[in-house]
Amino acid sequence: MMPRPNRRLTALAREVARCALPLLPEGAGLFMGLETDAAGAIRLLWWRSDDFAKVAEISASPAGFCAVDTEEGALQEAAAELLEYLAGRWPSPPAGYGVITDGIGVAFAPDHPAPSASGWLFRQANGGAPLLAIVALDRSGPCALLAQRQERSLH
Repeated sequence: MMPRPNRRLTALAREVARCALPLLPEGAGLFMGLETDAAGAIRLLWWRSDDFAKVAEISASPAGFCAVDTEEGALQEAAAELLEYLAGRWPSPPAGYGVITDGIGVAFAPDHPAPSASGWLFRQANGGAPLLAIVALDRSGPCALLAQRQERSLH
């Protein structure tokens, strides 16, 4: 745990959750992964909460982001800023890393940083890797299975 709250990281995470919420239709049972790679491309992934099946994915480099006045573009910009700041959580950032969001909270797994990696969601659901909340996930929302276990917080 950090010795004091990281207000900048929290603000960036809240902005990502706010921008993601319109892309997560109410009642659809979806949550998202936001991931970056070494080239700075941003990958948006949607999963169903009941079986962790991936239902959609878009990826773009910063030059190919959607217009910032669109929901996708606003989320791409917010995710890029959060993930760039989050890179400082590792002494040497991994080639691919990211966060998950339910439109309320944002969390990441520093030991297994790429949400798109095979088995990542199941490792999280089974408690096989620590999930750190930047902003707490909704315990009754689409990430309930992930949020119900003892979720550690950065602050």
